[in-house]
Amino acid sequence: MSAIRDEIRAILREEIATLRSAPSGPVTETVQIITGADLTRFACEIVARAKDPAFAADVANGRVRFDIAPPDGGGPRGTAIVTSPARPQGPELDKALITERDIAELAADRRILRIGKASRLTPLAQDEARRRGIRIERSAS
Repeated sequence: MSAIRDEIRAILREEIATLRSAPSGPVTETVQIITGADLTRFACEIVARAKDPAFAADVANGRVRFDIAPPDGGGPRGTAIVTSPARPQGPELDKALITERDIAELAADRRILRIGKASRLTPLAQDEARRRGIRIERSAS
């Protein structure tokens, strides 16, 4: 039992050190809104993305911000609105350290969880995901 505790402490020390060295500034996404249709598409995208509790919390806490692109700086009308950074489609949990509690708070019917490239899962989070049959997908960027 002592060996397991020592291993858990070592993992936690490593993860805490990683969290402390991670950049903590907000992510700014540039959007191009020229027409009312662009604004409607952007609003619909935000509503869809807000189903992910991590994204909604990031927006509410100012960790994700939006900036409007200059009208002459974008592509033709009807193109994708969010131009930076590229985000994968579907749910994403983009936290530095994902715990068992984060996995337990997911919807009961959730079968796939996308996580950020730099995200790490605690061993208990991995066990909980495996127990619930949730496949973990790491984003490419």
